[in-house]
Amino acid sequence: MIVSLPVFLPLAFMIFAFLFRHYHGREYVAVGAAALNLAVSVILVLKTGSEGMLKVQMGNWPAPYGITLVADRFSAMMVLVAAIVFLATMAFSVHALDVKRKRFGFYLFAFGILMGVNGSFLAGDVFNLYVWFEVMLMASFILMSHGGERNQLEGSVKYLILNLISSFFFVAGIGLLYGKLGTLNMADIAAKLMEFDTMPPEINPAFILIFVGFAIKGALVPFFFWLPASYHTPPPVVTALFAGLLTKVGIYSLIRFYTLFLHQHGEFWQPLILWVAGLSMVIGVITATSQFDFRKVLSFHIISQVGYVVMGLGLFTVAGLGGAIYFLAHNMISKTNAFLVAGYVHRRKGTLSLKTLGNFYKEHPLWSVFFFISAFSLAGLPPLSGFIGKYLLIKAGIEAEYMGIALTALFVGFFTLFSMVKIWMEVFWKVEPENKKIKQRNLTNKADLKQSAAWMTWASGGMALVIVLGGVFATPIVEYCTQAAESLMSPQLYIDFVLN
Repeated sequence: MIVSLPVFLPLAFMIFAFLFRHYHGREYVAVGAAALNLAVSVILVLKTGSEGMLKVQMGNWPAPYGITLVADRFSAMMVLVAAIVFLATMAFSVHALDVKRKRFGFYLFAFGILMGVNGSFLAGDVFNLYVWFEVMLMASFILMSHGGERNQLEGSVKYLILNLISSFFFVAGIGLLYGKLGTLNMADIAAKLMEFDTMPPEINPAFILIFVGFAIKGALVPFFFWLPASYHTPPPVVTALFAGLLTKVGIYSLIRFYTLFLHQHGEFWQPLILWVAGLSMVIGVITATSQFDFRKVLSFHIISQVGYVVMGLGLFTVAGLGGAIYFLAHNMISKTNAFLVAGYVHRRKGTLSLKTLGNFYKEHPLWSVFFFISAFSLAGLPPLSGFIGKYLLIKAGIEAEYMGIALTALFVGFFTLFSMVKIWMEVFWKVEPENKKIKQRNLTNKADLKQSAAWMTWASGGMALVIVLGGVFATPIVEYCTQAAESLMSPQLYIDFVLN
């Protein structure tokens, strides 16, 4: 039962949001539902930590014939981190969004994204993974275009077209895979592939198509163009939600597929994965340094940061995979909070142009601390969680004797630090240009000002606290990630559990 709750709780709230769309307290119900989802996610992590794996056969149809939901340590951790991100963005949205957007569907489709994300993490068969991807795509497209502003519509069209192409590649690969193997259950596919000494060549086209689909979803080089062209267009809280969840589902799926299937043809896939990781890290970070919009800098860094995760996958060692899982969780939280701070800056100043901003540290010192924690965690400074993640990955690269990718990760870290210092100096430290000052946005009244600041402060402050705790108390988290990596490196455990 606990395995299916992360999917059915968002669905229940979506029904509520649709039936009571004129209810004025829906935002507070949304925060409560997000908190309940977090509680369920904590229980799921505790149960997988003690039992290893959990599963549900929907309709009591046995695998591989029915719909299977599977939770192992990896998927349970991703559900938990997604719940933390979602709760923070829902709390932030209470006063960060205008009444029109909240009234006409924001919470309905935000929970649609959560349902798609959780379904993707727990899916036990390839076709249902595709279905959950489409749930995310529909909900995220509506949120991105919600409001109808010109730049939103332009960004939404680019986002939709590229993601539809991704879906086409994915479903084409699924068709080829089913035609060759006669099954779409992940455990059953892995079991059938293990019967061969080497990966049958007729299977490779299916996996290549699916890989391209995941690479587009995950914004990996060379398929990343849609992300920086669209993520800066919706309201900042929507961007924060997208940055924390959407691309990470594509990366999660790539890890799942590689550890179950693709590693059997490692002589082809491992060099490709490492090259994609290295290019994503380098191109993403270098492009970010040339931007002068707060959100665009952070958006290009999404591309660079997912490269680190794929690097850990490409190493294909327990240390590398454990580091990748830890880094993925860290990045979801740190990146989301950096975008939340950008949303607060936009709320107060009405712009996110680095050239017109300044002096934010003196005006809002607490929010400057929140950004400092998030940004320099992304840059990898101790004792924050980002330092632990990068240390684990670089150490794993050196131990696996992949010095090139390890040095690339270290090199990219310096450029990431440069970008974060650039934002800090331009937005928080320098004197605001006299001839370019933007009038602070006027809220309805002083009570609304205090209330909105309180909701936003609790949301971002909570995320900043998680980032610090993730670094200071990293040992049990790293141990959990290492156990998850060991399970991923032993796919027979997954196969036996699901098909038992």
